[in-house]
Amino acid sequence: MPPPYDRLQLAGGESPPGESRFLAALTSLARHPNAAILRALEAGPLRFNEIVAGLTHVREETVGGALRELDGDGLVRRHVDAGPPLRVLYRLTPLGAEIAPSLRTLANWAERPH
Repeated sequence: MPPPYDRLQLAGGESPPGESRFLAALTSLARHPNAAILRALEAGPLRFNEIVAGLTHVREETVGGALRELDGDGLVRRHVDAGPPLRVLYRLTPLGAEIAPSLRTLANWAERPH
């Protein structure tokens, strides 16, 4: 199976090797609220409602779509624990955990006075 970002397509034709994968990854992370979800999951697995509660002014449908996208990109995994009670947890994959320090660095940079 190809790396997740090999599947993402960008408009605009040919790019130098590696650049299209970089831009595809950046585009995915920039979509609201993908980066915020990854940052929240850095602390550990969370249930859907816990993720929604941590993201103010984001609709549940938006969070659900973002989680499906992040799962498809190989950054987040959905785990169902049959219980009882039934519990669905979301957690970072190793690939998602790999990008987390960079997102933390970017967030720290963005919050500094410039």
